[in-house]
Amino acid sequence: MNECRFPILVLSIITLAITGCGMQQGSMGAGEAQDATQMLNDALHGEDTSGEIGGFQFGEDAKWPEYIPEAIPVFPGEIEDVLEAPGSHIRIFYSEVSDSQIEEYLALLEVEGFLLEFRIHIQEGFPDNSEERRLRGEYDDVVITKDKYHMTLSHGDGRATYDIYTSGFQEDAAQAMIIKWPEDLVGVLPQPARCELVSLSPYGEGGYHISCDRQDDAVDQDYLDLLASEGFQIEETIQNSDGEYTFIRVRKGDLVVNVSPIFSYYSMDVSLQPLPDWPGVFDDEIPKPKRCELESLIPSVQGDPHIICIPEDDRVLQDYVDVLLDLGFVEQHKFVNQEGEIQTIDLETGEFQIRLFLNSPDSLSVSVSRIKS
Repeated sequence: MNECRFPILVLSIITLAITGCGMQQGSMGAGEAQDATQMLNDALHGEDTSGEIGGFQFGEDAKWPEYIPEAIPVFPGEIEDVLEAPGSHIRIFYSEVSDSQIEEYLALLEVEGFLLEFRIHIQEGFPDNSEERRLRGEYDDVVITKDKYHMTLSHGDGRATYDIYTSGFQEDAAQAMIIKWPEDLVGVLPQPARCELVSLSPYGEGGYHISCDRQDDAVDQDYLDLLASEGFQIEETIQNSDGEYTFIRVRKGDLVVNVSPIFSYYSMDVSLQPLPDWPGVFDDEIPKPKRCELESLIPSVQGDPHIICIPEDDRVLQDYVDVLLDLGFVEQHKFVNQEGEIQTIDLETGEFQIRLFLNSPDSLSVSVSRIKS
């Protein structure tokens, strides 16, 4: 979001509704104000506020919902955010809205047969200046109705807020708000069983942020077992003192899934993260370690890479040292543990120096530097 909007819930409001030249007294229902407040709070205090979160959209993803009936004219202006409250209403925030756009839109609504009520709100305990404001042509919002359709529009300082109540097209709205597993993940990443989808939003380039509500305590392990059966490899897990997972990262090819159980919810970040390639410049002189999947490649200040790979077994380091020795590398320094297993070793030729360091049984570092002549 470009800015946060914090709703103010006024406990007692008297509304003056001005229709044409006449004036009517009315009131904003407490339920209407409470719904709006709850909708904003749900969006602002949710797990994430990027792209599209269930019924919350912003930026390039914020668009006029297609399921709004054509009988309701599209309001012009730059859409910033769209909030969808199931069973209630849609709230659309606009920026860069001119007074002329407002006037033209209201005129269009009247031509289309909508009834407009221009309202002035008076907060209890404050002076009633509604008549002065009415004479100046001021108002706080416009209630727009026609048959089964009901909207509220407010604006000021180049911004506008448009509430469109879904009671007039409830079935279409309900169907549109159902969150479904992304079609491009079907057959690629299985959906967790017994975990009801509650939000879906873009994540990175071509990825997704997905949240679901777990129905029982076995969801975590069952999903890990399912991913393993589909060929996913666990790269990292974090457990708390009770043995419960707090973070899981799995990979299958370039597809990486980060799972963070939060209370009863499952928060999943799904993204494409291609594995690094062994630097081509080393192909002839420094081969890639066998049985060691590349995890990261970090250039050093001098431009030479620092490479980390994941050994498949405890022989990977020793076998790689043997290969380098056969290629003419000479051992310079070495550190071994009590079992005589290599932990760190430096080797070099006339052009390259290599340091191999076993960070853990699951992580081997390969640092390469060129020897200056």
